[in-house]
Amino acid sequence: MSRAPISISLDKIAEVIADKFRGEQQITCYVGSNTATPTASLEVLTEAIKNGGLRLPFIRMVHILLQGPVPYVAEGLQDKVMTYSIFSLENVRKAANEGRAYYLPCTLANLERMIGAGREFEPDVVFIKVTRNEKTGEFSLGLSVEALYSALANADMVIAELDPSMPFTQGQSVIDPSAIDYLVCDEGIKPVYDFPAPDYANLSPQEQRIGELITGRFLQDGATIQVGIGKIPDAVIATIRDSGCKDLGIQTELYGDGLMLLQKAGIVNNRRKKVDTGYSTTSMIAGSKELYDFVHMRTSVQMRACTYTNAAEVIRKNAPFLSVNTAIGVDLFGNVWADFIDARRYYSGVGGQPDFIRALGDHAYGVPIIAFNSVTDKGESKISITHPSGVSLTATWYDGVVIATEYGIADLRDLTVGEKALAIAAVAHPKFREQFIRHVVDDPFFTKPRELSTRSVPRGVIPYKGNVTING
Repeated sequence: MSRAPISISLDKIAEVIADKFRGEQQITCYVGSNTATPTASLEVLTEAIKNGGLRLPFIRMVHILLQGPVPYVAEGLQDKVMTYSIFSLENVRKAANEGRAYYLPCTLANLERMIGAGREFEPDVVFIKVTRNEKTGEFSLGLSVEALYSALANADMVIAELDPSMPFTQGQSVIDPSAIDYLVCDEGIKPVYDFPAPDYANLSPQEQRIGELITGRFLQDGATIQVGIGKIPDAVIATIRDSGCKDLGIQTELYGDGLMLLQKAGIVNNRRKKVDTGYSTTSMIAGSKELYDFVHMRTSVQMRACTYTNAAEVIRKNAPFLSVNTAIGVDLFGNVWADFIDARRYYSGVGGQPDFIRALGDHAYGVPIIAFNSVTDKGESKISITHPSGVSLTATWYDGVVIATEYGIADLRDLTVGEKALAIAAVAHPKFREQFIRHVVDDPFFTKPRELSTRSVPRGVIPYKGNVTING
């Protein structure tokens, strides 16, 4: 018979940690992430750290994206607790940029090399949220599995908030009660985080164009898709819905309202997936209350560890595969960056973007697309001559990526350096396009095609030829 977890209230969390690790100088905590962030537990632990009444060891908090407040990044606590963030929102981003938190670069497919047995960040304590199936007694990790299986397998203590607001998801999210040491049953537990669904009927002209370009050129019946979160991926979802394509499959790191929309419409049925046939696979879920109701107890949406959803061999087995992500910028060499704005401004994290890009490096497996509006909200070009010095790259000029803006597609696969530069310049905003093309033409570093004409469409470029008009 399974060992039942011990029920405790929120105010006992710091006490059980202090008792378990009495005499230890340092411990590592891994925190469940995203919409299932155990915020209440983090808040009471931080209060105990501030008060200093308990003899707690120095705590390293390791996690990917956390929703809501992250109180332990406040100034003045870094001699007692330190953040190691693999992906960040504004709360941790500000702390990292001010030297009060560490950015720990790692792709999602490789998280186990950070937190696995014997690794640098192998956890002593794991904080998670769970929900319970009253009929079976099983618990579910609900909206976030990410690397939790590895964390749970190696931790000395697992503290789980029991949250009835979280859906019970199927797959690798289901865990036995014996995996949990302490179950926090308390009225102070905060519900899961949810967000309004995207407005697919009111996309900008730029977003509509990008969606049309991608689906019209690369989507095919039976394809498996991975689509990130954001306005551009939302546009792709909207055009997939209206494209007439069928029998699509889903293998993704993050499942949102758009993918639910396609599954509800029957466009996604996963019948032609070679691996995990019959159901969508994801590592995390984030979106609206309607989405959470949809995935609750639904066997056709299955949770898996991100080391599985983002694994190259699994992605390739589900070919033909279409991966759509976005980025902060791209340079004329084909380098892409997404986690830094410049060397002094950390923004988010690399996430799983490099995993899908490198898994799809061969045409035989599918297409890795980086899609973005050609200019920022301030009118600055997202394409630049070179990337900002010091930033990390989520794709480099030797990765075979496809760039999509509202002005066209630049398929960089199998192009020379000079051809890449011309192709990327060709899909820049018209305000900047001529200066980029002139730079490539004038710079002797870029070996140009034998029959170069600045009036012709460069190799690898598919200009937008639809009916969506952009004003200005």
